[in-house]
Order: sequence, then structure tokens, then C-alpha cells
Amino acid sequence: MNACRCAVLAIWLLVASACQSVGPTSFGPSAPAGDIIIASDLPTSGFYGDGFRAELAIRLAIAKHPAVGRFKLSYWSLDDAVAGNAWPEKGIQNVQMMLDDPRVLAMIGPFNSYVGVSEIPVANTGDLVMVSPSNTNICLTITGPNCAAPARSLRPNQINNYFRISPPDPAQGTAMARYVTSVLGVNRVAIINEWDTDGRDIIRSFDKELEHDGGQVVLSKDFDPGETDFRSFLVEAQDKGAQAIYALGNDSDRLCVVRAQMADGTLFLGTDGITGGQDCLSDAGAKTESMLSTKPDVDISHSQDAAAMSFVLAYNHMYPGTPITPYAAAAYDCAQILIAAIARAIGGNGGNIPNRPQVLDRVAKGQFQGLTGTYSFDQNGDATAPLMSMYRVTNGKWTFEGKIDATATP
Repeated sequence: MNACRCAVLAIWLLVASACQSVGPTSFGPSAPAGDIIIASDLPTSGFYGDGFRAELAIRLAIAKHPAVGRFKLSYWSLDDAVAGNAWPEKGIQNVQMMLDDPRVLAMIGPFNSYVGVSEIPVANTGDLVMVSPSNTNICLTITGPNCAAPARSLRPNQINNYFRISPPDPAQGTAMARYVTSVLGVNRVAIINEWDTDGRDIIRSFDKELEHDGGQVVLSKDFDPGETDFRSFLVEAQDKGAQAIYALGNDSDRLCVVRAQMADGTLFLGTDGITGGQDCLSDAGAKTESMLSTKPDVDISHSQDAAAMSFVLAYNHMYPGTPITPYAAAAYDCAQILIAAIARAIGGNGGNIPNRPQVLDRVAKGQFQGLTGTYSFDQNGDATAPLMSMYRVTNGKWTFEGKIDATATP
């Protein structure tokens, strides 16, 4: 470790000295002492541990900023998991607890989109700003053709209080089309869809971007999840000159057998339904090369940015043996966004503690530099310049290919 990296780590250790290497059950539900509280609603006792690791990242951010102005800043972690799964009813209870404590000026979460549907209206009635690191369902911010209800129905006071830094699901189509046309020179693609209406949202974005970049979807067909024989489809796709197959579905449904049945020289494109999946590689057999997929999260573990490297060093030191899972850095960025917004609101309130609407206004109108990107938000609460990660299978392993712009083409 060189001297510069040692110095960076030393600074992190000073500001994070209050943190300990802990397990998921170490943090209780009681509100902490402090003048201002940032709360979170995450599945910290969930089966997969992603919510808990996001919580650890938030703790690092708060430890770095123990005060905002002259006011002590504290963090209140609330768990929305029941029997290992995020539970909307528990999330509603947690948000109500936040609303009942006037010191809570902002909230990070929820982690799961289906919990957001229930929580946004509750937080909205109390003007509590929410910033999610991981929600991707389009219907939380935009009324799409497949949404059960208008997005505005989640905001009873008609003011948007919900923001997210992850791009909505259809942006995966935009990012993939942009990448294959601009980087790989692919312009003729056939599509397999096992995600029904959700898949069609992604297909619309993919088709729009592909056409904008001079490409064409030559064939598209829906399949039932679990289908394992795609040979006739692949023959037709080849006859139509497809250079790539874009497959929407889950590796748990054996979607990647498509790759095993494809001709050599044709690219296999996927989404977060297969990204990193070892079952996918097994089903692809000997044809795992030329597989690409997106994930609506920015992987900072390969970043050479000083702030990203210092975060990785500090996280690994404070929580040894606890991996930085997807969305941990995004959760850290959510905390940084809220801390900055609270600081600006204090400045705009004569140096006094602001109210919730004032903090909400600063988030809605601000621009913030984070580990995973630079963020400002549109009127719906979506990031105006979202990024996501591209992965490629190399030597039989999923490897990070790079970040890609997921901003929708006008």
C-alpha cells in the first residue's frame, strides 16, 4: 500500500472510529440521540444480505459527517424484513415511526421496489424525502403502459418526495442498445422475452435506441419462463441476419440455454436477470464467450477514482470479510446526497435546523457528486444522467466491462 492510500485510509479510520465490525442483529430499533436524524428502511435481516451491507455503507457516510453545521447528525436503521424478506407492511410501520420523530429529516430506501409502492404515499403525507439506492420499477416515477396505477397516485399531496439513483428497468434496454451499436458495431438484433409486460418495457427502450443509432430489431417473440428449446427461433433469427440475441429473463428459468443453442459468432445479450449468475454459465455450456449483460448499479470496485478507492479501503477495514455487494456504494451516495441537502437547507434557514419540506426542496433542486456518478433529479424523481454497469463473460467468468450511460434518447 503506498503512502497516499495509507493517508486516505487513516482519515477514514478517524471519522469512522465509532463503527465496529458487527452482525445484522447489532442495531436496535430505538431512535438514536442527535439533533438531526437520517433514517433508512432496508431489509437488514434479509436472506441475501444486500440490505445489511447497504446499511454498513450508510454508517460509513454518517461517521464521516458526525455533524452538519453545529448540529449532531445521527443514523437510524430500521429493518423491513419479515422472515428474511422485505415486507411492505413492516416498511409502512417503519416510515410512520420516522414521521413521528420530528428529528428525522430524510430517509434512505426502500431497497425493494414493491415496498416503495406502499411507502411512498405514507412518507409523502409527511413531506419526508426518500432517496432509494436500488429501486428500478418504472411505475414508481413514470406512468408506463404496463403500470397498475398512475405514478402521481402514490403522491397524495401532489408534491414529489421520492428520488432514486438507480435507473428504471427500461433503461437497461437503452444502455444495451447504445453499447452494442457504438462499441461493437451491431445493428441487427433478435429478441427473446420471458418477462412478459416488464420485458416489453425494456424492449421498447432498446428498440428506440437501436433505431436511433441506425439499427433494427429483426425478430421478437415472447416465451414462457422455463422454455428450453429455442432452436426454431434461432434459425429464423439467423435467416433475418441477426448479429445478436437479446434475451430477457432469469437464469433460474434456464434462459441461458439459448446461448448453448446459438451459432458461434452471434452475441448473447442479457439483463440483470442473468448478470453474474453461475447457473447461467452452466446452462450456456461451452459457449460462454460473447455473453454481455447489464446491471442497474455502478460497480466501483474497479474504479481508479480516489474517493471510490478510499471508500473500498475503509469499508473493507471496518467490516473485514463482509463483501461490498451491489448497491452498497449507491446507498453511501444516497447518504451523501441527503447530508449535502440538509447542509444546504440549514444554510438557507439562517443556520437553524430546517423542516422536512426545506430538505426535500434541496434534494429536488440540487446537484450532487457521488462515488457512482453525478446526480440531479427530474420532476419525477429519476436521475437525469443515470449510469449502469456492463458485464462480459471472459474465461468462463463474469467480469466488469465498464460503466455506460443509460440516459434515454429524447
